[in-house]
Amino acid sequence: MQETMKVLSRTVGQTTLNIAEGVFSHIVDLVLWYTVYMAELSVPFNAYGKPFRASIAADRFLNQVNYDVIKHAMVHAKRQGWITRRSRHAIPTITYEGKLRLSQVIPHYDTHRVWDGRMHLVTYDIPEQQSGDRQILRGYLRRIGCGRLQDSVWITPYNPIDTIRTFIEKRSLGGTVIVSDLGRDGAIGEENLRTLIVRVYKLEALSKRYETWFADFHNEKNDHWNVIQYLSILSDDPQLPFSLLPSWWKGAQAFQCVKYLLAKVDTSRPTGM
Repeated sequence: MQETMKVLSRTVGQTTLNIAEGVFSHIVDLVLWYTVYMAELSVPFNAYGKPFRASIAADRFLNQVNYDVIKHAMVHAKRQGWITRRSRHAIPTITYEGKLRLSQVIPHYDTHRVWDGRMHLVTYDIPEQQSGDRQILRGYLRRIGCGRLQDSVWITPYNPIDTIRTFIEKRSLGGTVIVSDLGRDGAIGEENLRTLIVRVYKLEALSKRYETWFADFHNEKNDHWNVIQYLSILSDDPQLPFSLLPSWWKGAQAFQCVKYLLAKVDTSRPTGM
């Protein structure tokens, strides 16, 4: 495992960490990702257990990360039963439990996006003395796909009532949050729904990120780097109903390019099963 940790400490460079920050909440999850990547893509050791050839492809962003950080992350993952190895120089293998953890961390592209055609408005009035709860609520609304219309007014095409009710109960915020059904039109004022969606969710900027990734996709030979870059964008994608997305939206096109790479590190398929 020592050789593996050396490889990871070189490969998991600062550029990677910056990109991966929006994908992985903990360095342990990034270690699990690399473990899947190296095992599933069958990247070999050489005869003497020296660094993976994959590290060569990552040379352009190999700014050193503290070796101890990687070491502690791998030790922790092993203690938790998320990775295992058969021999001293063997490639670490992610376990079923490790894949379950990883599947809960990385964003997934929703190919169905069932929508009833209705829009919903979320408003809240949380006292100043509970400003911490207000910040937490805003972060929560973003995570469940709401778009900020004004400071205390958010919209979403997906009915959030059940998830928000649970959040309210846990945070003791009863009476401070209201969810309203805007109906199938969903327009606010003179702005039509599609224009509103583009503005509130900043779709132009997000689509541009996809477009830039797509343009670089054919020039970048490191599959792992491609996938992490894609996932960093997907983590910011509200994954709106397809019928609400503008014709120039590049998210679907990007997914078509990367889905075969995601399949190679499919966290829904337990190792050895």
